[in-house]
Amino acid sequence: MAVSKNGGATAATHVNMMTDTIIANLPADGLRVVMRSLLASCPEVTGTFEHETRRFLRHAAATSAGTKIDTVDMDGLKQAQQIVRCMLGSGVPFQSIPLLKDMVVRGADLALDPSVGIELESFLASFDSDIVQAMTAVKKTLFTNTGVRVMSTTEYALIESLFESLIRCQAILQSTGREYPYGRGLVTTASTLGVPQPAAQDAVSFGKALQQPFPHMAKETFVLGDRILPRIFSGLWQMSSAAWGSAPTSKIFDQFSTHVQNGFTAFDMADHYGDAEVIFGCFWSLYPHKDAIFTATKYCIFHHVDITREAVQADVSERCQRLQQEKIDLLQFHWQFWDDAGYLDALRYLQEDRRVGMIGLCNFNTEHLLRAIESGVQVHTNQVQFSLIDSRPVEKMGEACKRHGVKLLTYGTLCGGFLAEKWLGKPEPDVYSASITPSQRKYHGIISNWGGWELFQRLLRTLDGIAKKRDVTISNVATRWVLDFPYVGAVIIGARMGVSEHTSDNQATFGWSLDDQDRAVIEEILERSNRKEVFKAMGDCGGEYRTIG
Repeated sequence: MAVSKNGGATAATHVNMMTDTIIANLPADGLRVVMRSLLASCPEVTGTFEHETRRFLRHAAATSAGTKIDTVDMDGLKQAQQIVRCMLGSGVPFQSIPLLKDMVVRGADLALDPSVGIELESFLASFDSDIVQAMTAVKKTLFTNTGVRVMSTTEYALIESLFESLIRCQAILQSTGREYPYGRGLVTTASTLGVPQPAAQDAVSFGKALQQPFPHMAKETFVLGDRILPRIFSGLWQMSSAAWGSAPTSKIFDQFSTHVQNGFTAFDMADHYGDAEVIFGCFWSLYPHKDAIFTATKYCIFHHVDITREAVQADVSERCQRLQQEKIDLLQFHWQFWDDAGYLDALRYLQEDRRVGMIGLCNFNTEHLLRAIESGVQVHTNQVQFSLIDSRPVEKMGEACKRHGVKLLTYGTLCGGFLAEKWLGKPEPDVYSASITPSQRKYHGIISNWGGWELFQRLLRTLDGIAKKRDVTISNVATRWVLDFPYVGAVIIGARMGVSEHTSDNQATFGWSLDDQDRAVIEEILERSNRKEVFKAMGDCGGEYRTIG
């Protein structure tokens, strides 16, 4: 029986019987693997997949979730959470708000039960991240080619009703002495509405995190403008998704404090990293030694937009409001479409704005970095991908940076965690399995193009030998290799705030350099790789994110 290509909704239910047998019997994890593989190899079906998901959610799923959430138990909440995440993933965030509102109340009811344990705490932390994701998705729906539209009365009322539920639950839980689990969702929802951000419970809630002496300076630093900064920045991109784990606000604040007290005082975030700016801004506003902290965020334009001075100033205002700062230390600018020279106007308007301390670029290639500099913009940094596996900056970017005094801030240096002992001697992973993070799927593809898993294992063995000689880790050696380039200012290491702690590991990167023998054995492996082909295939820095016009 063939699949009909016509018939609209009817065709969506008309599947070859043998194919349907596979769908009916394939384990759920296996079905996910197959779907990820299908979407990766046939991206043109993504729109249809999202459309059919929305149809499903409008009918059977939404009704089912609404019924099950009336039962105050974990199973009902978990099933409702799955529906919410599907709504957010398929681009209908406003439709998720009523369900989110119900989940806020039901979750708080469960939190009042003294018999509940760590499972509920973990779930509510992940649900708090879902509220953040919902607000991020709402923001995306408001983008227009002239900037950001105002929410309709109906849309605003939906978000306001969620905010009011969050406030009520906060009052109830705090009156009973229980920790409020929705701190991130509360401040992000307030930010979306444009209302004053509620206090992050209060300063007492974070006692140890905020009662600290002036932090120590990092063991290894570089100069940027008039600031002395650590050569490792803490990257907050993992706050953009629960896929990297979730934690309550109190644990996130504790970890911010741990990073700062250990000399890791520079933080990198972006306007689209979930609630990173908002939560960091709350911490910064309460931390007693604000001058010790360096804030680097981004202004990213991913869609066609008419650049005006007013629109640029409005975005800077939003960054300041979310960060609770009058001036941003480093604002890094990303521009998606090279066929539109509007980025030069945007950079000029940013340079005119006194609230921008320093201007950086993000994922600019060498050609457009130079165009920006030649236009009269003082560029301090360019944030690009740079690692043993992706060494594209060595080809052109590094020389341009040395010539013009620009420092690279690098990410992807550990290839999503692949450059670590954990993967030494291990078989090639199934990149579509549930245990693999989104970053690892991305970097596995780069490893494949670079030379494949067998050569990658040879590289890990080589790095392991150097690590044992230095009494450090493979990750330290991989980071050191990048830091030893003179045009690199700092490496940005992703920090899973409140989930895992690696400040002591990162300290071991400082205070030494690779010697000639170390570099020679590494270079021997790199010469066997396809690094030149990677440059040709991906283009110069940032090319993988753009369709060149």
